[in-house]
Amino acid sequence: MALSKRQIAYLNKIISTAQKFLATAEQEEKKAAKSGTRRRRRSGAEAEKMRADILAKRAKGVPAAKLAEKYGVSTAYIYMIKD
Repeated sequence: MALSKRQIAYLNKIISTAQKFLATAEQEEKKAAKSGTRRRRRSGAEAEKMRADILAKRAKGVPAAKLAEKYGVSTAYIYMIKD
C-alpha cells in the first residue's frame, strides 16, 4: 500500500504534534522535579486530617508560611481554612 504525498504530509504533521506534546510533558516533569514539589491529589480523609492539623497548629500560633511549606499548599489556602 503506497501512500500519497498528502497522506505522508498528514502523518508527518501528526508525528510532529505528538513529539511536541511529549516534549512539553517532559519539561513539566523536569520543572516539578527541580522545584522539589510534585502535585498530587489527596484523598478526602487525608485532606480532612490536614485541615484539622492546620487548624490546631494555627491556634498554637504557627506561621502560615511554615505550614504552607510543610503541607505543600499556598498561604492563601492556609488562611482560607476556617472552623
